[in-house]
Amino acid sequence: MLNLIKKLFKKAPENIDPISDINIACAIILIEVSYADFKISEIEIRSIVNLIEKEYNLDKEKAKWVTAEAQELHKNINCLRKYIKLINDKFTNTQKKTILNMAWKIARKISELLHLSHTDFIKAKIKTK
Repeated sequence: MLNLIKKLFKKAPENIDPISDINIACAIILIEVSYADFKISEIEIRSIVNLIEKEYNLDKEKAKWVTAEAQELHKNINCLRKYIKLINDKFTNTQKKTILNMAWKIARKISELLHLSHTDFIKAKIKTK
């Protein structure tokens, strides 16, 4: 409980640029996809770091930081509305589609972890339409 209170009043480091907020919001969405099975594996975390690094042109350390921050925030949220609003307000449709594609890549990793065939993954993807 004390740790939660400390986190609420903890200031963000001064060297963090404002774009980090949107990157964290995107990472939270990917983490939410990963937690669909109520757990997140190291493979999924590495996949998220790699996607964040590649799609947002971050160095590896910054991508790891964004992912770790998003994981920590995700533990304490019960609604994604704030993060989705931030994405909707700041991103173009093309950027939003990129997030969706990133989410499908994470879902693909989940299907591999569950030992599902590619056919099963595609069927599930089509079924969601």
